[in-house]
Amino acid sequence: MDNSHCFGCHSRSGRISTNYEGWHELRDAPSREALAADAAATTKQYRLLDDGRYFTRVTPDVHQARGMLCIDCHTANEVMGKGTVVAHARDQTLIRCEDCHTRRFAVVAASPVDAETQKLMALRQWTLAPGQRLAASATGETLVNVVVDTTGRARMRSKRTGQWAALRPPLAVCTRGQGHARLSCNSCHTAWAPRCASCHTAFDRAEEAYDHVDQTIVKGAWAESSTGAFEATPPTLGIRADARDTAHPQGVVDTFIPGMILELDRNRSAGGTPDRVFHRLYARTFSHTITRASRSCESCHNDPVALGYGRGALRFAIVGATGRWQFTPARDRTAADGLPADAWIGFLQARSDMVSTRDDVRPFSVDEQRRILAAGACLTCHAGTTAIMKAAVVDFDATVARRSRRCVLPAWP
Repeated sequence: MDNSHCFGCHSRSGRISTNYEGWHELRDAPSREALAADAAATTKQYRLLDDGRYFTRVTPDVHQARGMLCIDCHTANEVMGKGTVVAHARDQTLIRCEDCHTRRFAVVAASPVDAETQKLMALRQWTLAPGQRLAASATGETLVNVVVDTTGRARMRSKRTGQWAALRPPLAVCTRGQGHARLSCNSCHTAWAPRCASCHTAFDRAEEAYDHVDQTIVKGAWAESSTGAFEATPPTLGIRADARDTAHPQGVVDTFIPGMILELDRNRSAGGTPDRVFHRLYARTFSHTITRASRSCESCHNDPVALGYGRGALRFAIVGATGRWQFTPARDRTAADGLPADAWIGFLQARSDMVSTRDDVRPFSVDEQRRILAAGACLTCHAGTTAIMKAAVVDFDATVARRSRRCVLPAWP
């Protein structure tokens, strides 16, 4: 089994399979000249899928670049199910980055190993040496291809080739201090995510389409269209709650992209009175574009897209002894709610309406925005790699208390 078995379904919607391989969908097909030049090139820049969509090459996931398959991380119980009903697909996700990138591995008992694991080990003709144990995820899932030795060190075995690879623990900077204690791994290490704030789906009564349920041609067809560019940019950040994550009862910082920003006319009668409803919903994403390098401090604390405001100019303006953050959006405001077309929240504003199709995620609160921008104000003078900002990650309030008289803190409206 290779990644092509996953690609058929997971190259749509969140585009996980294409992301993982480093392909980003294009809104428009490349020109003939560009395709001709690409055909003659050694490294291809474009890719055409069977469904007619063109993709351009961007940064692949670091795990894909190292030769890892989807099934090297995802287990049989995740892919095939455990025989129990779950309310949402997310509840069937049993693996996290921290299960393999840790300094202390959870292990399962040497005997008896559960029947599913015994069967998988037998099919692959894998055995454990004396003293070795299989690792386990935080959810209790057996990691059949991760072996922990008597010293606590772990290695991962490729499910396709059987080759071994050492598992790297997180760097000290990832776990130092309380400033970033709520960050998920992917909130820092996601290179990019596919983003589109202007996708539309319309129903055309005059067209014909194939009905996959009745398996026949029917009158009426749905058509997808877009008026804006598809972007491959770092994702927006927000908060995700997970009842299984007891270490973070207030939730963790996670990655998001626009999921549905549109006005819907619920009227179904030709010529009838419009029945419009507007939704501004962002979707949680794990785009599978992990990179070894992390985002810079400035790309989170000083970036309006990361904070949920949308594209625009975010500036810390100092007048005398007073500093204030100012934001000028790049896109027009939507008449339905007054927010910029690509935004999740307003600048230093909260939302109390429906923010996502999921009930366990939300954008940053006003207090969280202020905390993020307070550090961002420091970053306008001090680079994130300086000693003072490294100290701020450990204890921001103590660092601010020792600030110079020349330092200007933000004043809030």
